[in-house]
Amino acid sequence: MEELLTGFRGVVVNGPRQSGKSTLVAQVQSGRGPLVTLDDSVQLELARVDPTGFLARLPGRAAIDEFQRGGAPLLLAAKRLLDETQDRGRLLLAGSTRFLTTRRLAETLTGRVGIIDLLPLSAGEIRGIRERFVDVAFAGVELMEAACEPIDREGYAELVASGGFPEVVLGPSTGRFRGAWCRSYLDTVLAPANIEQVAEVRRPDIPRPLLAQLAARSGNEIVVADLARELRADEGTIGANLETLETLYLVRALPAWTTSRTNRAKRRAVAHLVDTALACQILGETAQSLADPSSQHFGPLLESYVVGEIAKQLTWGDDQTSMLHYRDRDQREVDIILERHNRIVAIEVKATSTPSTTHARHMGYLERRLGDRFALGIVLHTGDQRVRLADRIVALPISSLWADRPS
Repeated sequence: MEELLTGFRGVVVNGPRQSGKSTLVAQVQSGRGPLVTLDDSVQLELARVDPTGFLARLPGRAAIDEFQRGGAPLLLAAKRLLDETQDRGRLLLAGSTRFLTTRRLAETLTGRVGIIDLLPLSAGEIRGIRERFVDVAFAGVELMEAACEPIDREGYAELVASGGFPEVVLGPSTGRFRGAWCRSYLDTVLAPANIEQVAEVRRPDIPRPLLAQLAARSGNEIVVADLARELRADEGTIGANLETLETLYLVRALPAWTTSRTNRAKRRAVAHLVDTALACQILGETAQSLADPSSQHFGPLLESYVVGEIAKQLTWGDDQTSMLHYRDRDQREVDIILERHNRIVAIEVKATSTPSTTHARHMGYLERRLGDRFALGIVLHTGDQRVRLADRIVALPISSLWADRPS
């Protein structure tokens, strides 16, 4: 963050509620200047009544937490302030939604701010490890030798059920506590008053059941027509509420990847909840029920967990990297496509402890079609084997994601 504060006039820290933004901003802001939060009703009233005057009264390098509560007028006042100054780090803005990076508002701040996504804790952060899995995969460095934490199905079920929110990960490991915390979290985030900060609420009855539908369809394509039929709403309403759930950091819609060399690719996004502890609460799953071999949700939620871990690594990786998925009309699919500088790392997530070449067959198709663009294919699994399945395709334990590697 220090690099962004010295390079941009403003910095935006976005992320879900309870992901640690306020703590981070308070630490960074110590000694820099004033810190106000719009959770304070007095400050919020001042910001709404006179946004320009509110900002003018904040001297030096100021920080504003829960900035989205001030709405578009405060954002426009911040734009004017940043336009009038050349001071770096003049404003540090933190918000619990993607309000500050939706397309319309992002255009307002283009060139004026650096943006940081602060997601829930990663597995490596919990263990005190700086994960470098994505960077290492693109660098062509050998992945097979890293010492991986030994974890069985029960261990992965526990990871999925606990997710990454600090209060859950560091709190009591009982299902009762996790359930109570997640229910309270969802009640807060999905409250109409909270949603109204980022979207026009036409059907306040839609967001919660829509979220439940997406949790049940984790790892599947988002078919708006099917969701509209299930929830008895028009497709426009479903589309708007999907955007709202993304803005609230509840849902991650993984876009479809395609290239002219694989022009039969389908274009629908795939749904994942941003945190799997919330998905487990919605679906009535616990670590114990997920560990049962008959669990229908273990595989899809394990995939969502891996997508979430990789998304966190992308926020601090060496280079900008896009995360997508691949599915085509011939039923070939790859769970995760990472694209960096026109090169591809393909990843399949399998809830099996015995990986085989069958699990890599669709990555093999991409390898043949893409040639040198295909950097590496990886089958991540729940066992402890590290196996080379082809020249550029390997099978690794999921815990490879947070293996401790030398810098």
